[in-house]
Amino acid sequence: MITQEQLPMVAIPSMNDTHLEDIILFNKLSNVIAQQDIQATTQVLDELLKHTIEHFSGEEKMMIEKKFPPYSMHKSEHENALARMREEMVFWNQNHDFNRIGHYANVTLPQWLIQHVSTLDIVTAQFLVSGVSPCSL
Repeated sequence: MITQEQLPMVAIPSMNDTHLEDIILFNKLSNVIAQQDIQATTQVLDELLKHTIEHFSGEEKMMIEKKFPPYSMHKSEHENALARMREEMVFWNQNHDFNRIGHYANVTLPQWLIQHVSTLDIVTAQFLVSGVSPCSL
């Protein structure tokens, strides 16, 4: 489980709202995994993937509009996270391994989100609102 207090706030409220939605979905996934509910786990994983695609797409659109210099690096992080999520979903759909998906939901995803927000999203949001280059932060 992950709490809102574990994530730093960024300079753009809509990004904070999206991160809160991430937390809600991570915790929802954790709960259905704990219940060992195959169908619900599959449904929440699908919901999480759709949400994550929208989340990343929204951030990337803002970065493009504001000509964020390290856009390609930030986008690459998003692509890697989505690739990992899809890999975990494929493995889940083939094996229904609650231990593996539980580790992904309870350890990998929260750690990734905290690290990503704490580093890339803070800098990105600051640039998007102020136009200050990440190199000068």
